[in-house]
Amino acid sequence: MRPTRREFLAAAAAVPFVRLPQDPAGAPQLPPPPPPPPLPKRKLGRTGLELPILGLGTAPLGMLADDQEEPTVAVVRRAYELGVRYFDTAPSYDAHRSERRLAKGIAGKRDAVVLATKSFLVPKEKALEELESSLKVLGTDRVDVFQVHAVGDAEDRDRKLDPEKGTLAAAVAAQKAGKCRFVGLTGHAEPEVIAAALERFAFDTLLVPVNCADPLWVSFVKHVLPVARAKGTAVVAMKVFAFGKLLETGVVTIAECLRWTLSQDVALAVPGCRTVAELEADAAAVRAFTPMGVEEQRALTARLGAHPGNSLEWYKKDRAEQKK
Repeated sequence: MRPTRREFLAAAAAVPFVRLPQDPAGAPQLPPPPPPPPLPKRKLGRTGLELPILGLGTAPLGMLADDQEEPTVAVVRRAYELGVRYFDTAPSYDAHRSERRLAKGIAGKRDAVVLATKSFLVPKEKALEELESSLKVLGTDRVDVFQVHAVGDAEDRDRKLDPEKGTLAAAVAAQKAGKCRFVGLTGHAEPEVIAAALERFAFDTLLVPVNCADPLWVSFVKHVLPVARAKGTAVVAMKVFAFGKLLETGVVTIAECLRWTLSQDVALAVPGCRTVAELEADAAAVRAFTPMGVEEQRALTARLGAHPGNSLEWYKKDRAEQKK
């Protein structure tokens, strides 16, 4: 039998009234949203670290003008909230501007993140001076990864990897002094040069381009990743979108690009983001990640058609073309 109106009101009056907390203006405060689901994790090679497979490349944050300081710092803060823990930067990214903005974004969280910076300076003393400047800007006494930056042709490789005078000598000295935990290598020009560099030193990490267009032209996936795997070097994937050029084709999506890259033999990817919206899209794609089979990978790459060379991947050098 349905209760009478009087019985219903009497029962309702017995229920305790709970008031939502209010802000000073009197508006009810809603409870904070639940934290986002965790990002998948992988081991960072032999370092002993296990990290989310989405990191943040901060080069684009340094490119934005001075009046974009707060929006760029907001990208870093949101990245941390979304579970990103690996942050890649460099003093050469607009005269420390990227490092400065990164430092603001991770203030108070230094021990919870992995910081990677770089130097391409030679001789050793200049690279060490630059590292000291980076540490000051970043507000820390050490970075986690110090990378020999932007190894180009064979001559550049030999100069930077000189065990006594090169950038590598600076990285080794910094590691011994406790200024960095791990030593890395970066390069995006000539795969054969990078593959040979891996034979010279036991690098802990390697930052190279890994994207769905790469197998079509001057390929790091084909010529470098197998060497890194054999050496136990963790690959950190950059240029996932070829600096946005892949998305401009309209042929592939953010989710497809990230899924293809993370289906390769890499520890994590560090796409660059200029806005929180770009970051949110990357995080959503990575959270939904499932490995892409070999045939699906090939089909996605084939969808791009003939590789247009430097108009798509401006950072690569084709020695065969240069010799013609």
